[in-house]
Amino acid sequence: MTTTVYFEKNGGIDIELRGARKVLSLRKHIKIEPENLESVQLFSDMKKPKFYKKVAGTNAWYYGGWFRESGENEFWDVRNNERVLVITTRNFKYKKLYIEVGPDFKLNPSKL
Repeated sequence: MTTTVYFEKNGGIDIELRGARKVLSLRKHIKIEPENLESVQLFSDMKKPKFYKKVAGTNAWYYGGWFRESGENEFWDVRNNERVLVITTRNFKYKKLYIEVGPDFKLNPSKL
C-alpha cells in the first residue's frame, strides 16, 4: 500500500500518495479541510466503475487520478477494491474521493 490517510486533529483529512500511485494518479498530496467534509465511509468489495471519462490519470489495472461522472469531479486511488474509503466533500475540487485502504485500516468516527 503506498497511500496513507491521516485524520488531523482539526477534523481535516490529509491523503499522501507515494511511489507508482503518485505517478499514475498525477497527484502527490490531497488535503481536505474540515469545512469541506460531508461524509466518510468505508466500503468492502466496492464495484469498480464501468467507464468514467478520464480527465487525468489511468484506468487500466489501477483506477488512479481525476475522473468525471455525471458532471462531478472524482478522484480515484484504487487497485484492489476490497476496502475502499469513500470521502464525500462540498465546495472542493473533487465531489468524491475513492481511496484504497489496507486490512488494518480502522475508520474512527470520533476523529471526524
